Parts: sequence; structure tokens; C-alpha cells
Amino acid sequence: LIHDSILFADVDERQKALALELAAKEAERLNFQYVCTMNSDTIPRNDFSEGFDFDKYVRLTLSDATDDGGLLGIRF
Repeated sequence: LIHDSILFADVDERQKALALELAAKEAERLNFQYVCTMNSDTIPRNDFSEGFDFDKYVRLTLSDATDDGGLLGIRF
């Protein structure tokens, strides 16, 4: 399952956190991969349940902090 963070555009932080936790739980239970692209400033870090480690699910972080940053040679 793949989606962009636009899905969360009008969703409050608590609901985002619960949705991401549910996606992680169900992906593990049903053995599928869940991919969600999010800007780092939209991750609801303060709303995750105690013990939920969001960072263990992060596989790729893109950054424009250096000249070689971006994706496929495109700087954002």
C-alpha cells in the first residue's frame, strides 16, 4: 500500500498518529508493506502511543540540506 501524505491534509495530529500506528500494526500482522511519504515537519511525534517507535519504520530520508540532496537529481 502506497500513498502520499496529502491523504492526511485535513487530519489532526492525533488521528495521523493513530493511522500510522494502525498501518504499522496491520502491515506486520498481514505481512504487507506500507509506504507513506511525509514531510518531516508533519510527523505527529508528540501524538504516538507510548512505546511506538516511528523511526524504526523509516527506510529513506531525503534532504535538500546539501547540493547532492533531492531525488533523482531533482531538488525540492
